[in-house]
Amino acid sequence: METRRILFLLRQPPYATGHAVEAIESILVAGVFEQQVSVLFRDDGVWQLLEDQKGSALGTRTVGKVVQALPEYEVEDIYVCAESLTERGLKVEDLVLPVKVVSRRQQQALISAQQAVVND
Repeated sequence: METRRILFLLRQPPYATGHAVEAIESILVAGVFEQQVSVLFRDDGVWQLLEDQKGSALGTRTVGKVVQALPEYEVEDIYVCAESLTERGLKVEDLVLPVKVVSRRQQQALISAQQAVVND
């Protein structure tokens, strides 16, 4: 099987719909199939990275815990939009796992380098 470079662009908040968990599960599946998977959290998608989430209070899985599984599935290129963090008053220290902070300009280059981009 040919390895492909796939970027998942996660822009949705964690609990507004089921999209966040579904997108992360798709990322995990792609990682299992030995694709070169990267993830970019931006806009309200940065909320998916916060610690101390309690999905159980809403009767759903805790998105932050699912996100923490990414490295276990060989997904290690995890990016977050610098501007999205700043606009929401968040810091890297608030996040559940190590990420690479990228500017909007750097995101353009990242997206251009992919063979496929999946946008939630």
